Amino acid sequence: MRDRHAAKSSRPIGLALALAVASAPLAAAEITPPSIHESTDYRDVGGATEAELVASLKAVSASDASGHHFAGATRWQLRWNLRVESADGRCRVVSAATELDLQTTLIRWNPPLNAQPALVQRWNAFADAVRKHEAGHRDIAIAAARDVGERAGHVADEADCETLKRNVQKVADATLREYREKESSYDVTTMHGRTQGATFP
Repeated sequence: MRDRHAAKSSRPIGLALALAVASAPLAAAEITPPSIHESTDYRDVGGATEAELVASLKAVSASDASGHHFAGATRWQLRWNLRVESADGRCRVVSAATELDLQTTLIRWNPPLNAQPALVQRWNAFADAVRKHEAGHRDIAIAAARDVGERAGHVADEADCETLKRNVQKVADATLREYREKESSYDVTTMHGRTQGATFP
């Protein structure tokens, strides 16, 4: 039996937009690096033999409609805040910031004293591969947060702020679609981590 891990795509995305009115000419938008909040949850497995580990891993792993079991997951939620100002008959983005919540779920085993060294070694290699694959999803999420801020901050000014806000929303939505596709391609390319060694037994 092979147990694989998965990385889930982003949860619903939130947009916070502040609108201000200015009377002076505006400078280029100030783009703030992403603010990242990370947490890691562990699912503990038990056992001293391969069969016991497989059974325990199956019990704590998530599964999809096809019955595949996943030993890890990365979930992320992105929020962005924009400030727009109107001056001289034009509306422009003057600041853009993003905030990223990252939650990683991993498996964990504390080997008992009677566990065979070879089994411990195989498990450690598997757990390391799961972490490596989830780190790839983390990198994609951080890149998405960075690019949403960068691209939103460079949206061209408009005659009115409502049109500008719609344009920013389109840019942000397109960027998120791009990164969802990158996540899907990453899972296809790595076979959900199998090509990176995330298979057990």
